[in-house]
Amino acid sequence: MTRLRNAVAVVAAAAAALIVAPMNANAAEYGCTGSLIDTYTVKSGVGNHLSTIRLYYDSSTGYNCAANVKTAYYSQFKHFASISMYNQDFREDDNNRPGYNNDYDAGNFQYYAGPVKVYAKGKCVTIRAITNYYDERAIRDAVGVHCG
Repeated sequence: MTRLRNAVAVVAAAAAALIVAPMNANAAEYGCTGSLIDTYTVKSGVGNHLSTIRLYYDSSTGYNCAANVKTAYYSQFKHFASISMYNQDFREDDNNRPGYNNDYDAGNFQYYAGPVKVYAKGKCVTIRAITNYYDERAIRDAVGVHCG
């Protein structure tokens, strides 16, 4: 009985440590480094929350990074998802330098699209996410956000 109590105490202590341990603000998520600075819900025309844009900023590099992360229910199967981001300097004739002024990811993904990264020190960024689930489509634009 004493061994059982000790084992339960060890498991409880380990669980408490996991709950209390703080997340590292600079931990990489979805291939993005830096700190999470904003989230945007991506809802369909009927109001279903299909995914969330997660936007990060890494002050050591000056890059913003984003991923379009499906909510649990909608990540059961692979369906089309995309995310694009560009900074205020992006122009159609700038030779499309992916990863500097603009970046894009799209495909049939189960969990998320991205990451996409653009240089954004002192610049605004615009993000577009699209998530499909069978015949349902959700689109979200975040235009000219996080300037600075």
